[in-house]
Amino acid sequence: MNTLEIDSRGLRRARVRSLITLGGLIKKSGLLETFGIILGEDLQKSPQMKEPIAALFKGLVTLNEMSQSADMVNLQLWAIQGLEMLAHSKKE
Repeated sequence: MNTLEIDSRGLRRARVRSLITLGGLIKKSGLLETFGIILGEDLQKSPQMKEPIAALFKGLVTLNEMSQSADMVNLQLWAIQGLEMLAHSKKE
């Protein structure tokens, strides 16, 4: 196995870990319940999940737009509050 294959595999694994972590944050935030998304469903094929997934996507796009229009102080505040919330959720 050459170095390029090892690096590529490592990058792929890191990407997958990042995506799993992001999914965990979405779950922890309560968005799945809010949008009625059922874990275990094939979200790409399930007709009943089409609208909830589209609504979640729109919500995430709106959040992205909000964060781009917000000044850096707001993003720093979100970071501080998010860290506090994560620390609190680990205690429970």
